[in-house]
Amino acid sequence: MKSKFFNTLGNLGRIGLLLAFLAPFSALAQDTETVKGRVMDISRKAETIQLNVSGQDPVVVRFDSDTQFLGADGIADVGGNELLEVTYVPGSPASTIEKIVFGLPDGVEIDTDELLAIMTADAPYLLVDTRPARRFLAATIPSSINAFPGDGADAVLGVLPEDKSELVIFYCGGPTCPYTGQAVDIAIEAGYTNVKGYQDGAPTWKKKQLPMHTDPEWLAERLNPGHVVIDTRSPAIANMEHIPTAVSMEASTFQAMTQRFIDQQQPARLPGVADKKAPIILYADSHVDQDLLTAFKELRSWGYSGVSVIKDGFDGWTSADLPTESNGLSLSINYERQLAPGAIKPAEFAAMSFPTDEVQILDVRSDEEVAAGMIPGAVHIGLDNLEDQLGQLSKDKPVIVHCSTGVRAQMAYQVLNDEGFEASFLNEEVEIDSDGDYEIL
Repeated sequence: MKSKFFNTLGNLGRIGLLLAFLAPFSALAQDTETVKGRVMDISRKAETIQLNVSGQDPVVVRFDSDTQFLGADGIADVGGNELLEVTYVPGSPASTIEKIVFGLPDGVEIDTDELLAIMTADAPYLLVDTRPARRFLAATIPSSINAFPGDGADAVLGVLPEDKSELVIFYCGGPTCPYTGQAVDIAIEAGYTNVKGYQDGAPTWKKKQLPMHTDPEWLAERLNPGHVVIDTRSPAIANMEHIPTAVSMEASTFQAMTQRFIDQQQPARLPGVADKKAPIILYADSHVDQDLLTAFKELRSWGYSGVSVIKDGFDGWTSADLPTESNGLSLSINYERQLAPGAIKPAEFAAMSFPTDEVQILDVRSDEEVAAGMIPGAVHIGLDNLEDQLGQLSKDKPVIVHCSTGVRAQMAYQVLNDEGFEASFLNEEVEIDSDGDYEIL
């Protein structure tokens, strides 16, 4: 009996040890979350991604060298607005990040070079931008028309040619956008026999510094400081008649500025526009003006991603009876970045004296960046350590977050907001010297 009793105890002990060993893994499985959303921002310095998730606040997730990337060759193969599915435990780096890619039927996909060849040949074709209308009107590939499959099959079929053998090409926002495939399926099922899909879509077209067209009537409703409109014609001609709010910068100016940036080893920047995502719309008399297209390429090479040209140029603008002005053409840009949720106005931040007892200033830059200088009185917590070091901050006093560009600050703001802090962030480029003096660029 004694032997059996102790054997039983031994078995129970081994079971207990096994359960104790498995308990953390069970808890880990229970805590694991999966989220799907489109990339808002990526901070490679802080190894952090912010996702726009439908129906809820943005989600901030971290990654590290152990994160497994699926459908992408590491973080370098992940771009803005791409669709990701992320598996992670809150507070820890993601275990997997999958880039959701929508395929096309065999023989349907074409690349950028093939699309350019089609567009410059003499044969008829129809190019259809399948993104929502707001994106199409703001900037689209030249010669495109718009049909959004989300509005139903009839929205696509209604723009297609009567001749079902005519070449039809669909595209949207890249491989992680489902609308190219949806439109292709609709056309093929309707009997169209020459259907192609430009799966790389608008993002790749822009990366190759190819021009995008802005709808003039769409722009006419947005002539405000949130949009930069540049007249690239000669100042004398532009001053005679131009688009309201336009700034005069002759096309040749951009090449000269590029050379100056190279000679002086300075970062390329359009005066008055530190925001590299700013909507910048260029125009000349025609949208095929070669000097205009050169200016477009120069701006894109400076890193500005939101550059486009007005469809049909100034001639088309006046033909459509859209508003114009004479004389008084501005020579300097008055751009105001549209405030994102949670962002503080730059002027409000600049009016503060530091150090201050009224708010907590949180600097989420890296250790290396902070070593060169910090705003007096600021608390430094790198974005990659923020979730683990929230105890350094008080919920009894507002927090204003900054970094060097606004990207990491916005991600940190989201983390603080989720944790119940009264937070805001500075969505601007900031330079800080060794004395703590700073400049908002």
